Amino acid sequence: MNGCNIENKKLINRINRIEGQVKALKGRLIEEINCEDSKDPYEIIRQLRAIRGAVNGMINSYIEHFAKEHLLKEIRQESDEAKALATMDSLIDIIKYGIK
Repeated sequence: MNGCNIENKKLINRINRIEGQVKALKGRLIEEINCEDSKDPYEIIRQLRAIRGAVNGMINSYIEHFAKEHLLKEIRQESDEAKALATMDSLIDIIKYGIK
């Protein structure tokens, strides 16, 4: 389980960075509401794209960790190939459609 602890710490660090990006964006939007700032209007779009990229990167990292550490064990322990494939299909459905 040590691998899980290390991976979870990495994910928490990523969440903290994303949280910082979101807070910075919120501050920027508040400045614009109060008309205190007239900086580059495209900066908000850049910040949103950076946040989306960070979240997508985190999703990919978690999926990779889950597949290598948990899903692989689950499939190897499964004696019924159809059930093993169903387990893999569940992950694929979540990745593609966001469903359980």
